[in-house]
Amino acid sequence: MKTPRLLWLGLVALAVAAPRGAAACSVCLAGDPSFSANGTQSQAAGSVSAYLEVRGWEKESGRRPNDHEQVEEGAPAAESDDEQSLEKHQSRRADLYVAWTPLDRVTLTLDVPWTANDITEIGADDRTHSELAGFGDVSVAASGIVWRNRPALPSTWIELRGWLKTPTGRDEQRVDGEQEPHIQTGTGSWDFGFGAAGVHRFEWGSLYASAFQRFNTEGGLHYEYGDVTLATLAVEAPLGHITGRHTLDRFTPGLALDFRYAARDHQNGSGVEDTGGSVPYLTPSLRIALPAFGESRAWLRTGVQIPLTDAWLYGRQDEGTVWSVGVGYSF
Repeated sequence: MKTPRLLWLGLVALAVAAPRGAAACSVCLAGDPSFSANGTQSQAAGSVSAYLEVRGWEKESGRRPNDHEQVEEGAPAAESDDEQSLEKHQSRRADLYVAWTPLDRVTLTLDVPWTANDITEIGADDRTHSELAGFGDVSVAASGIVWRNRPALPSTWIELRGWLKTPTGRDEQRVDGEQEPHIQTGTGSWDFGFGAAGVHRFEWGSLYASAFQRFNTEGGLHYEYGDVTLATLAVEAPLGHITGRHTLDRFTPGLALDFRYAARDHQNGSGVEDTGGSVPYLTPSLRIALPAFGESRAWLRTGVQIPLTDAWLYGRQDEGTVWSVGVGYSF
C-alpha cells in the first residue's frame, strides 16, 4: 500500500504552522493524550518516560454560566436578546505526563497540569475581565495490553484503559468578588473514565484508533461539567518511508480525526445554556526524534486541531483551532 507523498508533505507544513484559535474548556478537550505523547510506540517493561505538552486555545460562547436557565438535554439554547452579550475564553495549559511500565503490558501514567484561564465578558454597555492561573487537577491513568499478535515486536495490539482525576486544583477562587466556574484552575470534582485503543503497523507506517468515555461529577460552585465521549482515528508514517530517503526517518508526520461529544453542563441541578454538543477535528501533527544518550530516546511534537464544524454544538458557541507543542524523553 502506497501513501501519497504530497499529502504527507502538506501535513508537515500544517503541523509546523500551528495557528492559534478557539476551542473547548480544558475539561473536554478533544484528542488522545497517550497518542500525543507516544504516538504508536509502546514502552518496554521497566522503562519510564516524561512528556511535557503546552496547549493553547480560545473560545467564544453566549451568556455566562451563572445566568443560565434550565434546559432539556440536547435541546437548542434560547436565542439571546442581546447579540453583543458573550464571553471570550482564552486558556493555556501545560501538562507533565510521567509514564512508568512496571510490568510487561502494563503502563501507569501521572498527569500534573498547570493552567491559565482568561475570560472577558462583553455586554451591551460594559466589558469585564478576569483571570486565574495555577496548578490544576492531578490525574492518574492505567493501561494494559489485553491482546497482541506476537510476544516480541508485535505489529498489532489492543489495550484497555482506566482513568481517575482528583480535585487538587483550587475551585472556588474569587476575582473582583465574583466566582466563575470556567476560570477556576480545578473543578473540585472526582471524575473517572474508561476506554480502549488499538494499533496496527504496516511497512510504511501505523494506524491508531481509540475511544474513551469520561464521567464528570459535581464539583465546586455546584457546577458539573457534562460527561464526555472521545474518539480518535489516526495514521503516522516516518517521512523517510514516504519519500524513500531513510535519512528523514527521524521526522514522522501524522494525521488524526478527533471527535468529542459533551453533554450539557449543569449548575445547581439546571442545564447551562451554550454548553455541550459535538465537534469533529482534523489534526495534523509532526513528531521529530531528537538526539539522546545511549538507548534512551527524546522527541519533539507539534500539532494543531482544526474543527470541521460548529453546527453540532448546543446554543451559541464558536470554536476554532487548538495548538500544542510537546517534548518527551524516555529512559
